[in-house]
Amino acid sequence: MIRFAEIALLLTPLAAFIAWRVMFPDRPLGRWPIIVGMLMVLVMAGGLVWLRAEDAAPPNSIYIPQHMENGAIVPGRAVSK
Repeated sequence: MIRFAEIALLLTPLAAFIAWRVMFPDRPLGRWPIIVGMLMVLVMAGGLVWLRAEDAAPPNSIYIPQHMENGAIVPGRAVSK
């Protein structure tokens, strides 16, 4: 299920661009918004790579799903072979 934060992150640049065009319709796009936008995309891409590496299980590991032991829920985990 798509979360509201993901939708907001997707639509925020579009909303900012529309607001900019409505408030300043005759002003051309300068160099600094393009540079800032490119830097933001690079930061987001780096963050995605970092989050993927942070959350990844080791290779050749076995996933044990959550289960109940003695009336308590044991969370799922990855175990190395």
